[in-house]
Amino acid sequence: MLRVVSWNINGIRSPLNGAVCQESSTCPMALRRILDELDADIVCLQETKVTRDVLTEPLAIVEGYNSYFSFSRSRSGYSGVATFCKDSSTPVSAEEGLSGLFAIQNGNVGCYGDMNEFTQEELRTLDSEGRALLTQHKIRTAEGQEKTLTLINVYCPHADPGKPERLTFKMRFYRLLQIRAEALLEAGSHVIILGDLNTAHCPIDHCDASNMVRFCLANQLPRGSFLYGKT
Repeated sequence: MLRVVSWNINGIRSPLNGAVCQESSTCPMALRRILDELDADIVCLQETKVTRDVLTEPLAIVEGYNSYFSFSRSRSGYSGVATFCKDSSTPVSAEEGLSGLFAIQNGNVGCYGDMNEFTQEELRTLDSEGRALLTQHKIRTAEGQEKTLTLINVYCPHADPGKPERLTFKMRFYRLLQIRAEALLEAGSHVIILGDLNTAHCPIDHCDASNMVRFCLANQLPRGSFLYGKT
């Protein structure tokens, strides 16, 4: 059985800023302790808040794990996702972003679907905040058949009520995510979308469940589109 954990960590360095990680040499042990305590084959983190230039070796290289990062290219200390896979669950391929624009020549996941409704500039903008990371794994079913599983680790955009352009950005991100996931499904892969979706299904899922007006205003359009395909 494959065990997968998702965690909005609100800064990957935050849990390490204690006595256990006062020196860089102790950071790998501290991070491995956290990963081991989660007792998962794959750990998907959101809101890592690191950029490539500040990612240190102790954060990226943890004994017993392979790590994959997507960074924000537009702001520092913002957004970002990471996936840590135990050596026993090393993916056969991995890819940053949903559009394929940041895919490397070899080892990418592929299966992009029809993205003609987006311009190249829009695709690059949607992927520039480091909000999606794909890893593809070979799994074996209970019947003994080998299948492909694609994990899409996402930190979906938050829509600030005072910034209508961010709601547009959020809805376009959801649309791109849908196209990519459906393309993978059509290619025969199982797909799991996990992470911080930034859309509450029910009031109990919201940070301020007592404020129904806020819940309805913030979630009506994203919830209807993302969960039910309504606009």
